[in-house]
Amino acid sequence: MAKNVTIKEVAVRAGVSLGTISNYLNGTKTVAPDTRARIEQAIDDTHYVPNRAVRTLRGNRTHTVGLLVPDAGNPFFTEIARSVEDAARSRGDVLVYCDTAGDSARQAVYIRQLAEMRVGGLIICSTTSMPPDLGDLEAVGTPLVVLGGEDMAIDISKVTFDQHLGGKLAMKHVLELGHRHVLFAGGPGGELVMQARFAGALAAIDEFGEDRELLHRVDADGRTVSERSALADLIMTMQPQPTAVLCGNDMIAIAIVNKLIRHGWSVPKDIAIVGYDDITDAQLAVIPLTTVRQPAREIGALAAQLLFERADHPEAPHREISITPELVVRASTAPLT
Repeated sequence: MAKNVTIKEVAVRAGVSLGTISNYLNGTKTVAPDTRARIEQAIDDTHYVPNRAVRTLRGNRTHTVGLLVPDAGNPFFTEIARSVEDAARSRGDVLVYCDTAGDSARQAVYIRQLAEMRVGGLIICSTTSMPPDLGDLEAVGTPLVVLGGEDMAIDISKVTFDQHLGGKLAMKHVLELGHRHVLFAGGPGGELVMQARFAGALAAIDEFGEDRELLHRVDADGRTVSERSALADLIMTMQPQPTAVLCGNDMIAIAIVNKLIRHGWSVPKDIAIVGYDDITDAQLAVIPLTTVRQPAREIGALAAQLLFERADHPEAPHREISITPELVVRASTAPLT
């Protein structure tokens, strides 16, 4: 069994005092570059592992960043996580990635557990209702950033999205193509987001002076491929059949397109499909997907930027950065013939 190396042995090998080692590990004082290099070399040579738990018990924050997302299987959130992780690693931090499955109770448990771990910061993707005491986290020293939360009353740093506008852009697009039998295909795990996008679609109908009855909504029973693709079975049996489908996200859209094609349907000749998010698979699909773009990598970078601003300057005012959705037209939509 390997020997447990002590901090004193590292100090001796690096030729520095215990106090200097402590300053390096805890970041309490600046350490000269050449001294830092000797310490890091000594740590590598001795395979020393700092005891983070002891430091936490003494009241310090751990070098961890928590990220809560509603669907870890969705590449959109994976891209956000990768961007946050890149930013965290540049500061020597580790990302703790949690899937809330869009469940408020599960989300609340993760928030409490991460706070008890004394994470150095927390980013929450808000697609469900948020706990009313969320602001208390910063009161006890946990920097916090929310992705979404456009309607949150508390003063928190946020990256917000105009989901209503995104839904309106998608609906306006299919209306301009002549479609008047439209289905909105949503799903579980993000009720606030889905509702905002659906409301935006209804607003576009109002602006066109059309009857809202032209738009109907169905929701997948779950987040698996089979549960999402089951919406295609419904589409094929509906009367009248929709000529266009607005999907709550790209994963739903891709599942529907794939199943319809397997059953001999032509997209967009028989039916137009619009997604939401613009994940990489939307661009690379057999039929490239028309979608509403949200730049996941940029969103993750902005969230990390806001979080580290809060960590480094907790007395500074909270900031909100807004992301404007953009319609990206590809091969999955065409004029009604």
